[in-house]
Amino acid sequence: MVQRLFILALLIGAAAGSAWLLQWLSEDPGSGLRSDARAPDYYMEDFTTLTMNEEGKPKNKLSADYMAHYPYNGSTELVMPRMEIFREDKLPLYINAEKGRLEGDDDTILLYGIVKMWEYDDTGSPTLEVSTSHVKVSLEDEYAETDRHATIVTNNAVITGMGMRAYLPESRLEVIKHERTTINATPRS
Repeated sequence: MVQRLFILALLIGAAAGSAWLLQWLSEDPGSGLRSDARAPDYYMEDFTTLTMNEEGKPKNKLSADYMAHYPYNGSTELVMPRMEIFREDKLPLYINAEKGRLEGDDDTILLYGIVKMWEYDDTGSPTLEVSTSHVKVSLEDEYAETDRHATIVTNNAVITGMGMRAYLPESRLEVIKHERTTINATPRS
């Protein structure tokens, strides 16, 4: 009698386990917790990507301390992104930010927080420094813009204004609403 009860209990346990396993296997993988719907599907730490032009020369380099891709909207979030824009017959242009985002197409990068842009001459001295925030960079068009306050420092001037357009290959900047220009009598060294 005890042996029959043991076998019956074992069969009931196996049936219950099989039912649970069948239920678990048939669940929709996308029906997990709501918080998982916005979780990244992959991430990287200390990553760098290099894009080449048609001639096989470096076009731009993007690095960040942390990168996470979100499948629900196709965006990629960046922490401490750093960009290096390579230009013909000129030294690279550098851009750093606190945070950034790539929207699906990987051609436009939105930079947030404090954004710095600069370039050096052949001696390693800075020739251009820009401080602003919330910058949209189009890698394909080699163009950047912001509607926020910007400060531009060159060898002999400091320019401030609201909004800026930057044409990256030629280091040409346009201030949308000029506020002030200060000319230095002696260029900085």
